[in-house]
Amino acid sequence: MRWPPYLMQLKIRSPRHAFSIWLPLFIIGPIALIFLLALCLIALPFLLLSLLFTWRWYWGRYVVIGVPAFFQILHSLPGLKVDVEDGGQHIVVAFY
Repeated sequence: MRWPPYLMQLKIRSPRHAFSIWLPLFIIGPIALIFLLALCLIALPFLLLSLLFTWRWYWGRYVVIGVPAFFQILHSLPGLKVDVEDGGQHIVVAFY
């Protein structure tokens, strides 16, 4: 069974500085979800008004397909390593 990532490592190296930081996603994730929920509650009346005037019936299909796809992508993140180098700068983002 695949689980969402628990940790993210961010390494940044430049000619003058180099540092690495580990971010615990199992702590940051719930905090971000609380802020996202608060933002959604503030935006909900405006969203409902816009949906009232612009809703197309086939949009529901995209929601039904998109939500499971989002979770599949989220659960595929562990093991992903992004390594970018340009000149003297080097950035590595790894999910564990």
